[in-house]
Amino acid sequence: MSGIYIHIPFCKKACIYCDFHFSTSRNYSEIIDSILTEIQLNQKKIKKNKISTIYFGGGTPSIIDNKLMDKLIKSITENHDIEKECEVTIEANPDDITIKKLKSWKDIGFNRLSLGVQTFDETSLKILNRTHNKDQALKAIQNIQKEFNNYSIDIMFGTPGSNIKTLKNDINYIKKIKPPHISIYSLDIEEETPLHKLIRRRKIELPSNNVVSKQFDLINKSMDEMNYINYEISSFCKKGFKSKHNSNYWCNENYIGYGPGAHSYDKKYRYWNVRDNKEYVNRINNRKSYFESEKLTNTQKINEFIITRIRTMEGINNLELKNLNGICLFKEKDKEIKYLKDESLIDVKENRIILTNRGKKIVDNIIEKISF
Repeated sequence: MSGIYIHIPFCKKACIYCDFHFSTSRNYSEIIDSILTEIQLNQKKIKKNKISTIYFGGGTPSIIDNKLMDKLIKSITENHDIEKECEVTIEANPDDITIKKLKSWKDIGFNRLSLGVQTFDETSLKILNRTHNKDQALKAIQNIQKEFNNYSIDIMFGTPGSNIKTLKNDINYIKKIKPPHISIYSLDIEEETPLHKLIRRRKIELPSNNVVSKQFDLINKSMDEMNYINYEISSFCKKGFKSKHNSNYWCNENYIGYGPGAHSYDKKYRYWNVRDNKEYVNRINNRKSYFESEKLTNTQKINEFIITRIRTMEGINNLELKNLNGICLFKEKDKEIKYLKDESLIDVKENRIILTNRGKKIVDNIIEKISF
């Protein structure tokens, strides 16, 4: 099965931590028209296999007029073979949610919603430069629950102004809301973002590593007590509510990305579209190439397998890796695996390498040790 990702590169304003490609301009229809053309052109010549997931991300797709969204969905269904039970997700901000808009999304074909809450703490929301407040987030969730059975809430920890108390408050709201899916991310500081510059100039301070570590432990303990399945480091769900789209990424499935800055993957090549909106539109309109590509080496394929699978609850299946790429990880990385196991950073079960909760905290270091 394959997935489709549509990148909507617009936001009302910039969150200080965001490194994704977006613009605060309002030339929505011009970009949507270019994405529609890209879908028809299929310049990358990626085989249009049966599509099991469609994901509208960004940016903020929820600010786009529903007539334009309907055009995109119709174009996708006309140009691709869509599975009957296809998961169709739209990312949204709380301040964009209305009952009318939710009903319209359902009519268009969306059956899953991902809500960018980040935190219910008012002080932290202001520091992060979010467009909503706590009450708007709670009202949005109430409205979503009336229209959608399948939805996810995004929460962040390790953010400026956060501590154990603010995280406990967020978890208490989760306990009351009982969402079917929650993504809980640790804040990453991306270079040249406003947050990075503020930290560098000592205008803003992050919680200590010790506090972030305690936040991580609290999250895992609390989510386990609420019977959520931690199927990927940052992803928790009730039974039957895994994100099919994100699971495709972690399971090495093909995906096609449409829109400026979008990435595609067909197991042999990686593709990335030009990030600049004007350049993207110009190249599309003039039928010029609007993307670059890279053919993956066998070593890159092996490392991709390791990087994605180690994050999941199933872990790295050594037999599957050996069948796909001819590498026996237990043989090639015997000393490293033994060290990680002795340090209680991984478990080895039935030829699988699975992260412990302790290992999840330093997953990047573990990947560095066992990759090639």
